[in-house]
Amino acid sequence: MRTIWITLASIGGLLVVVAVGRFVYGLRPSAELRGLPATPIEKLAWLGLGASLAAGAGLGLVVLIGGTTALEDSASRWIFWLLLWGAIGTWTIAWHRTNRRHGGAVIDERDRAILDRSFNVESMVVLLALATWTITLTEVYSQDGAVPVAYLQLLFWSTFLIAIIGRSLGIILGYRQEVTPDA
Repeated sequence: MRTIWITLASIGGLLVVVAVGRFVYGLRPSAELRGLPATPIEKLAWLGLGASLAAGAGLGLVVLIGGTTALEDSASRWIFWLLLWGAIGTWTIAWHRTNRRHGGAVIDERDRAILDRSFNVESMVVLLALATWTITLTEVYSQDGAVPVAYLQLLFWSTFLIAIIGRSLGIILGYRQEVTPDA
C-alpha cells in the first residue's frame, strides 16, 4: 500500500512541476512588453523561481532514488544539503545585491502593491503543499503510527522552498497583470 501512495505522490508532484512549468512558460511577456527591461524585483523573482525549482527537482530525485533512507546515507545527505543551501544562498545573494544598489531597488506604488499581493499566492501555495504532505504521510504511515524523521525534514525544507516559489510566482504574476495600488 505504501508503494502505491508514494507512486501516486511522485506522479502528482511530477504533474504539478509540469503544470507550473507550462504556466510559467505562458507568462512570457507579450510582444509590446518584450522590449522593456525587467525590474530588479522581477529579476529576483525569476531567479528565486529557477533556483528553487532546480533544488526541488534535485531533492525529489535524491528522495526517489534513496527512499526513506536517503537522508541517513552521508553522500545523499551532502547532496541534499548542497542543493538546499545552494538554492537558498543563490536567492539570498541576489536579494542582497538587489537591495544594496544605490540605497536599494527603486520601489514605486505598483511594486509595493505587487509585493503585498504576492503574499496571497505564497500562502496558498504553502497551504496546498502542507495539505498534500499531511494527507500523503498520514495515508502512508497510518498503520505504523510514526513518520520517519527524514520525511519531517523534507516537509520543513520543501515548504521553505515552496514559499520562495510561491512568492516568486506572485511577483511574476503581478508584473504580468494590471495591478493598481489600493487606495
